[in-house]
Amino acid sequence: MITADKVKEVAKALGADLCGIAPVDRLRNAPEGFRPEDVYQATRSIIVLACRVPDGPLHASSQIPYTILEAVVVSKINRISFDLSLIIEGGGSKAVLIPSFPYDYWDEENLEGKGILSLKHLGYYAGLGLIGRNTLLCNEKYGNLIKLGAILTDAELEADEVQSGELCAENCQLCIDSCPVEAIGDSRVSQKKCRPNSEIKNGRGAEIYICNVCRAICPNRNGFR
Repeated sequence: MITADKVKEVAKALGADLCGIAPVDRLRNAPEGFRPEDVYQATRSIIVLACRVPDGPLHASSQIPYTILEAVVVSKINRISFDLSLIIEGGGSKAVLIPSFPYDYWDEENLEGKGILSLKHLGYYAGLGLIGRNTLLCNEKYGNLIKLGAILTDAELEADEVQSGELCAENCQLCIDSCPVEAIGDSRVSQKKCRPNSEIKNGRGAEIYICNVCRAICPNRNGFR
């Protein structure tokens, strides 16, 4: 039988920097269609994994390093989730991998996509950090320089505590004031404003991320205490 301690031990050995666990009932108020049971009805626990990413590409004049960073870390977290899923199932439980991409929900008019489940909220409820005004999950050790993945399982695992307190300084609005298209406000990001300014295709058709200001400007980018 798989245990929370074993899950975390294996996740670390596979390369995850963070691993937290939430019971399914913490997500009972999620929007209909975006609850763990909507993806896997027998879910009892949610395992959330995170890999840290280097800070350097945020300071480069070219956006190619940051674009490649995104691709590499997404592949890494998916691989860790895949390998961990096999080990969970080897212990007699089921495991359903939840990636950040691709996803089904797409609102063409508002250019709004939604993941199968909200990984940042899963991360919050699994005790991995707090969500800032830039809407990013921020971990106390690695800041917002993390990429998330998750696994739904029918195993009942010991849960981690949800972190409490305020992340952002009372008067800090750096992410809001620095956004070049004024996309951040009311604890959400307007994808209709953000997406055209942050994702483009270059002359050869390659998708390039060209804006990461909300991540780079955050005083908690490299962690908080």
